[in-house]
Parts: sequence; structure tokens; C-alpha cells
Amino acid sequence: MTYTQLLAAAQARPENPEWHRLRSEGVTASEIAAVMGISPWNSPFSLYWQKANGWSEPENPEMAAGRRAEPVIADWYLEVADPLDVLKMERAGLYASVERPYQIATPDRLLYSQCDECDGSGYCWIKRYGYQQTACEDCIGTGVAGPVLAPLECKYVIGSWDGWGPSGSDIIPVHYRAQALWQADVMDVDETQVAAWHGAELRVYRIGRDDGDLAVMRAEAELFLNRLAAGEVPPLDGHEATLRTLKALHPDLEDREQTISPATAEGYRRARALKQRAEKMCDRFEVRLRAEMGAAARAVDAAGRKVASRSLFTVAESVRAAYDVDRLNPARSPK
Repeated sequence: MTYTQLLAAAQARPENPEWHRLRSEGVTASEIAAVMGISPWNSPFSLYWQKANGWSEPENPEMAAGRRAEPVIADWYLEVADPLDVLKMERAGLYASVERPYQIATPDRLLYSQCDECDGSGYCWIKRYGYQQTACEDCIGTGVAGPVLAPLECKYVIGSWDGWGPSGSDIIPVHYRAQALWQADVMDVDETQVAAWHGAELRVYRIGRDDGDLAVMRAEAELFLNRLAAGEVPPLDGHEATLRTLKALHPDLEDREQTISPATAEGYRRARALKQRAEKMCDRFEVRLRAEMGAAARAVDAAGRKVASRSLFTVAESVRAAYDVDRLNPARSPK
């Protein structure tokens, strides 16, 4: 393998501590968005402390759904892939760039060209002679003709297609684009393919490498790792992951007082007051909105843009009695 290095493939798996140790020494494709500050799930601050303390992110329901859907999406992808691309798919391991070992990726699958003569069992059918031989000059019995064409990333889309373009385009959410670019760079190929499943539809995207973006991403990754080595904690931000990390860093209470800075004290008081006023204003306009909607399921403005939708459902009995919910769901702000 001339373009990437497989890291302890036989031993390095998510259930093995070695897998986590290897990942902690670099920046993975799933972490580069956090380094860049564009991840919905992690911030530079939270990622720093995960690596510094050896913490692993617990699997949430969305992550579990994606993990279970991955083999279905991969099989579905092969059914809808361009018939001109004769593909063979294999599971991937843990890889690092030879030139930049801190760049790490674990693609969901790797895509290769399919050998025309080999069935992948170790034998090749030589059509012109009509017999089998034990060694294939093209693929040596693997069924794979040539190097990796592209990594394949499988995504289970929860909610809606917001942020995703039509199938065949390269329009995907920015944090997934960063992941796809990082994988292509690690594997030293020209693109990463992304298969995304939502509802009854599978969309396939081809994310071509962008050397300008990759140069910025590499620089940010190197800066992050240098700060990690020097013990320089990234600045605080308003990300939910940062708040979650601060709670994890200080899980216990001590019976004492702590003097905080005047700017933090005044800023917190002002922010709380603004939040309370905003909540009261939101309540007033929800009353007006419900009055104008009546029994309609959706509200739109004069231009036809969605303002909100109304949903009715019953929460089943668990530790408390069952109860009905009438919820107003605000639409995303128009861009």
C-alpha cells in the first residue's frame, strides 16, 4: 500500500482500546469538523478534553440509528451506482496519511474497480481458454483490479433533506463535506462518495477534493494538535458540547464560593434578562399565531413561506400518566 498506512487493522476496532489510542494521536475525518468549529456535535473545546482525558463520546440514539443503517445504505448504494462504474466494495480499516500521519480516517467502505475475470474466491475464469487458474495477474484472486477509487460514507438522514442537494450533486452539509474531503486526502484519491438515506429515498453525492480547502484544514489540524501537546485549551464558545464538557470536568459540588470576573457576572445577568424578555415575547406571539391558525396544521406568510407547524400527539404512560401534547414547531428562518 503506497498511499496510506493501515493502522493495526487486525487489532484496531472500536471495541478495542488500541483503536481509541491510535485515533487520539491525530485528527480523524469525523473530528476535523469540530477542529474547524463547524460540527453540530462537538466544539474545539470539547474535542480537546476528549483527547486530553481519553474520553470517548457515548453513543446517542442518532449515532446508533446511523450505525444500524450503514450496511443497508452500503448495499443499496451498490444497486443504484452508475452501471458504467464496475465496483467492488470492501469494509475499511483505520488509515493514516503516509505524508501526514496525524491525518486519520475510517471510511465506512472502500470502492474499487471489479476485476473482469475474478469472482473473488481466489480463482479466475479465463474466458478465452475456458478454464480456471489459481493466480490472477490483475487482482491475485481478490476480485479487486487496481487501487482504491474512492471511500464511501453512509449517512442516515434524520429529520429532513435540509442542507442536502439533489442526488448526483456535491451539495451536502458543510460538516459532512469536511469529513469527505479529509477521507479523500487520507486515501490519496480524487473524491469521496456519500450515500444518504432519508425516508424512501437514497441519494448519492460525489465530493471532489479541493486542495485549497484541504490546505486550510491541515493547518487547523496541526494547530489544534500543537495546542493539545502544549496544554493550550481552546477558547470557550456557546456550543452545547462545550457546556456539556464543562459539566463533565466539574461533576461534583464543593461547599465554597468562587469570585468570577465582573464581565462574566454582568454578561450573565444581562443575558438571562434578555432571555426572559424574549420568552415572554415569544409566548405573546404564539398566542396570536394560534388564534390566526385556528385548526390549520401549518402557517405560512403572505409570500407562502412556512412560519410554523402544529403537531398533536400522545405521550405514552411510563413513569407518569399518559398525556396529550399540542406543540407549535417554528420553521427555520428563511435564508
